Amino acid sequence: MKTTHKFLAVTAAAGLVLTVLLPPPGLVRAHPGHDEGAKASTGAAPTDEVLLPKESQFLFQVQTTLAAFSTTYSRATLYGTVSAAAGGEGRIVVPQGGRIVSLAAKVGQPVRAGQTLAVIEQTLDATQQIGLSTERANAQAELRAAQQDYARLQSIADIAARKDVVAAELRLRQARQNAGIQNGQASQRRVSITSPVSGTVDVFNLAVGQQVSQGDELFRVINPGKLRVEAQVFAQDLAKVTPGAVFRVEGLQGQPGVPARLVVFSNVVNPVNQARQLVLELDAQEGSAYRAGQAVNVQVVGQTGGGKPQLTVPTSAITDLNGKPVVFVHTEPEHFKIRYVQPGAASGEQTVLVQGQVNENDRVVTTGTYQLKSIYLNQ
Repeated sequence: MKTTHKFLAVTAAAGLVLTVLLPPPGLVRAHPGHDEGAKASTGAAPTDEVLLPKESQFLFQVQTTLAAFSTTYSRATLYGTVSAAAGGEGRIVVPQGGRIVSLAAKVGQPVRAGQTLAVIEQTLDATQQIGLSTERANAQAELRAAQQDYARLQSIADIAARKDVVAAELRLRQARQNAGIQNGQASQRRVSITSPVSGTVDVFNLAVGQQVSQGDELFRVINPGKLRVEAQVFAQDLAKVTPGAVFRVEGLQGQPGVPARLVVFSNVVNPVNQARQLVLELDAQEGSAYRAGQAVNVQVVGQTGGGKPQLTVPTSAITDLNGKPVVFVHTEPEHFKIRYVQPGAASGEQTVLVQGQVNENDRVVTTGTYQLKSIYLNQ
C-alpha cells in the first residue's frame, strides 16, 4: 500500500511538471499572401467564395477578363431571314414549251455566268405544224415562180423593159430570203439555256427528252458567297437603329455570330405590319456558314450618344446560380467571389450590368464558370 501511494504521488508530480512546462496552443498562421491554411482550419470556405488551386485552374482552363465601362452596347434584337443578295441567285425558267434535247448541268456543279446548262427544242401542236408546213410550201412555190419569171425575162432582155427585169430580180431575191427563213425555222426552234450568274447548281429533277412548259423553273444557281439578311423593324425599335449602329447576325442553329454591313434601311412602311425593312449584307467568308431561307437574330449595337457609360462584362461571364444571375470575380490567386448582378442590354459579346457588386477592373471569369459553380454547389 505504501508503494502504491508513492507511485501515484510521483506520477501526479510529473504531470504537474509537464503541464507547467508546455506552452498553451496558439493559432495556426499561413505564410504571407497564402491564407488557405487558416481558412481550411475553420472547416469550410466562406459561403460566397470558391477556393480553386492553381493546378485545377489550369486543368479547367479558367480564363478571366476585366469589367469595364463602355458607351457601346446592344440596343435591340431583331428577327431576320437570310436571302440571296444581288447576283447571288439565278432562277432559270423555260422561255417556251418544248422538249429537253441536251442537259449539260449536274447537281452541285460550279458554273460560270453565260455557261450553257441545257438545250430545249420547241414542240408544236397539230395546228401549228400544219401552219408551218403550209408556209414552207408557199415559200418554195413563190421561189420557183420567181426563178422562172426572172429566167424568162433574162432570155428576152434585149427587148424586155428594164423595169420588168429589175422587178423580177427583186422578187427572186425576196423569195429566196423567205424560203431560207422557213427552212431555218427547224433549227431556230432549239434554244440554249444559259446560267445568268456564277455559282453552284442547286437540286433539280430533269432528264433528256422530258417535256417542259413555258414558265417552269428548270434550274436554280446559287452563289453562297453573296448573302443578305432582311429584318423587319417595328415602331418600338425604330429609334434604336441609329446611323452609327453596328449590326451582328447570330444563327439559331449554332452558327457563329458574324458582323453585317448595312445596305439600306427602307423609308417605306409595310402597310400590313407597319414595319420598315432593314437589309444587311454578309461577308463572303464569314457568312459562309449561313444559307438562304435561314432564320437568324440581328443584334443592333449602337452608341449611347453622349450618355453615361455603362459597366459591361463579357456575356459568357454571366451564369445562373439558384435561379439568380451571378458572375465569379477572381479576387486572389486561388479565390473566386460570387457576385450577384442584374444584367441589362446584351449582345453576343458583352452585357450591361444594371446593378450588382461588380466594379470597374474587377477580374471576372469568362471560361470555366460551370466548373466553379459545380464546386460551389458541392462544397
